Amino acid sequence: MKKYIIALSFVSLFSTAGEYKTSVGLGHQFGGVLGAQFSYKTASNKYYGSLGVVGYSAGFQTIFNKNSKHAFGIVAGRENIHNNKTFLFATYDYHLNSFSEDGWVVGTGIGYTIQDGITHTQGDSSYYDNDIKAAITLNVGYKF
Repeated sequence: MKKYIIALSFVSLFSTAGEYKTSVGLGHQFGGVLGAQFSYKTASNKYYGSLGVVGYSAGFQTIFNKNSKHAFGIVAGRENIHNNKTFLFATYDYHLNSFSEDGWVVGTGIGYTIQDGITHTQGDSSYYDNDIKAAITLNVGYKF
C-alpha cells in the first residue's frame, strides 16, 4: 500500500505540464555565495536544486495568484566556508517580470543555521556542541 501512495504522489507531482529552467545568482537559494540553480517549474510551483561554490541547497516555491511576482517557499542546504553549516529558511522572492517569465529575482528569508561544533571532553565524558543561530538570508539571481 505504501508503494502505491508514493507512486501516486510522483504521478501527481509531474502530471501538470512543466519545464526545466536554469538560474544563476548569489545567496542560500543558489547554494551559498555564488551558484547555479536547476529547477522543474509548473505554472504555480518550482522545485529546485542548487550547486554553489561553497555548498548546495534544495527548495520549493509557490505562488498564490496567476502571473504573480511574489513567491513563497522553503530552502535547506549545507555550505562550507570555514566550518560546515546547515541552513533552513522560509523564503520570499520578488520576480521583476513575473514568476513564469525569465528575468531578475530578488529575495529574502528567515530561518536558522546550525554550525558544526566541536567535541568537548570533561573527565571521562565528552559531548558534541552545535551552534544554532537565527538568521536572515538575501538572494539575487537571474532566471534563463
